[in-house]
Amino acid sequence: MLLLTSAPAAENARNVLLGAELLQTALAPTAKQHIEFTGAKSFTEPELTAAVAEQIRELQEYPLTPARADDSAYYLGAFYRKKGFASAQVDYEIRGDKLVLKINEGPRSLLHAVIFTGNKSLPDATLWEYFLGATPERLAKAPEMFPFSAGEVASGADRVRGLYISEGFLDVVVDASKIELTENRTRASVTVSIDERQRYVFGDVQFRGDSAFTRDQLVKAMGVPVDGPFSATKLTNAQRNIQSFLKTHGYYQAEVAVAADPAKAALGHVAVRFDVTPGRLFYFDGVTAKGTDRLRADFLPKRFAHLKGEKYDPSKLDETFREMLRTGLFKNLRPSLRPVGQDQLRIDLTVEEAKAREIGATIGAGSYEGVSIGLRLADRNLFGRGRPLSLGVDYSQRGLRGEFLYVDPWLFDTRFSLRSRLYSAVRDEEGYSKNEIGWRFDLARKPLPHLEVGAFVEQQKVTLTSSGIDLPQLGPTDYFLTSVGLTASIDYRDDPISPSRGFIFTNATDFSTLDGEPAFTRYTVRFSYYLPVKKLLFAFGARSGLIAPITDRANIPIDVRYFSGGGTTVRSFSERELGPQSQSGDPLGGEFFTIFNAEMTFPIAGSLQGAAFVDAGNVTSSDDIGLSDMRYAVGLGLRYKLPIGPLRLDYGLNPSPNADEARGAFHFSFGFAF
Repeated sequence: MLLLTSAPAAENARNVLLGAELLQTALAPTAKQHIEFTGAKSFTEPELTAAVAEQIRELQEYPLTPARADDSAYYLGAFYRKKGFASAQVDYEIRGDKLVLKINEGPRSLLHAVIFTGNKSLPDATLWEYFLGATPERLAKAPEMFPFSAGEVASGADRVRGLYISEGFLDVVVDASKIELTENRTRASVTVSIDERQRYVFGDVQFRGDSAFTRDQLVKAMGVPVDGPFSATKLTNAQRNIQSFLKTHGYYQAEVAVAADPAKAALGHVAVRFDVTPGRLFYFDGVTAKGTDRLRADFLPKRFAHLKGEKYDPSKLDETFREMLRTGLFKNLRPSLRPVGQDQLRIDLTVEEAKAREIGATIGAGSYEGVSIGLRLADRNLFGRGRPLSLGVDYSQRGLRGEFLYVDPWLFDTRFSLRSRLYSAVRDEEGYSKNEIGWRFDLARKPLPHLEVGAFVEQQKVTLTSSGIDLPQLGPTDYFLTSVGLTASIDYRDDPISPSRGFIFTNATDFSTLDGEPAFTRYTVRFSYYLPVKKLLFAFGARSGLIAPITDRANIPIDVRYFSGGGTTVRSFSERELGPQSQSGDPLGGEFFTIFNAEMTFPIAGSLQGAAFVDAGNVTSSDDIGLSDMRYAVGLGLRYKLPIGPLRLDYGLNPSPNADEARGAFHFSFGFAF
């Protein structure tokens, strides 16, 4: 290629050298025995070996002949010419069973200039991008990255020609044959002559056939501007888009033919005719599954049962299909459609099941938890019903946690999901310790693809002991908490684990009692937005919560209150350190909080990324709702991307610390901050 941008170029060069070294290692015995390079000055033996790797492999299996020797010389010469040695010559000599390739490199030619003439409709900057993939400034700054190659010049001209054709210039002539070399043949200037000629656009667009859709609907379904540039590619895309549109509306056997003849265009306007044959409306009939072993035979038919009788829609089928893949129950799941009867479609599934049971161990570290280890036992296919049950135990320097988790994504074979937890914890927080045991049930449903609503009920038995906080500030120390609430989530993120675009909005409301007496209502809301801009990712977040006491505010246990500070909130504070504190300096939490985050991540090398962020937030009592006493953070961080989320190292600086506040804080954690 002519183009090698700086960072990719370095990486490509490393990859080439690595590949050459691997080939040299693999082929070294044969190469040393059967082939010899003479006259090479610009490339190493591993690179030359890689250039004629196929020919060396032939010498491992077949005798050396003049024809094979000539092939080796030809391919080595082509390698040199691609690298800018336009006048390179490679001859050969056979010495017994050894091939000697004699190289006369000649001067290396670099691309010096590219000149476009005759282009009236497209600017030079666009043509540079297609022809070379770089700007004139880049070429002038790093000419050694752009070797001159006649073959690559021809490829660049083909790309420019394809661009013009896509813009409606069907008869364009692009000529890049004018090449001027300096006297010493080290610099090459290419003149690309363009004769644009007539520009073609879509003219009169007609639709014929018995269609249930209006002209406006079909024009919109084309997916290309009806008065825009005409090209064969755009015409084919419009044909496919209309056919796809018909299928998404139930016409499984829809056919669309198209006719257009640019030779008959009037003043460049090409008349187009689509012959639309929708055929019958089709409806989903049911499912057959082949290959199930541990799963019950009726599992997959039940998962697709909600489609039965529905009008055929590929997107609905794809949604359920992807839902099945996300369960982790299948190594392979291949669907196919089969017409049955006059207007029914049967879904045939070929199944290869994955292992359902697993044992996993984790080890990690965090700024607040310290070193942690965990054990997880899981069965994703409990009793062959495809429902997961897991046991998780985690130990950190803060204490021990354990939970049983059972999830039923299709409660009673409906579209409702159930998530049930039985959990226990013995932990040491800052200023107090707790011992809790509890359970929680969440019932949810997605009425729309991106909207989920739910309800939950939770009960906890909690015992607190103070290690530095006065008992009145601690609140109740031995209590039974019951909460009943509603949740809602609108999620348009492209990935819930590592989002790169989209947004999520969630909110929850619950009513809680302490020891059977009404205690408080709680409201929380969260909004996060992710915006990619070239190689950068901008993320913005806002969160807030309110605990509204029904009786005395002192009845709010410390373990229920909101805390802030740490790697996912305001990062100039250590974990839980933002907000009210006791006389001994232990965090007390509050009944109201706000958190605002803005972060930009950028690539550094490979999976390593950098980050710059700004945070703001507060924690107050329920009597002081608002944006008073806001605390801030500005900082930098590192991210290492993993398939299950990033490892994060952040330092947040406090721009205006109070007398009792630190200047900043380091945070090491896993996952997205917000």
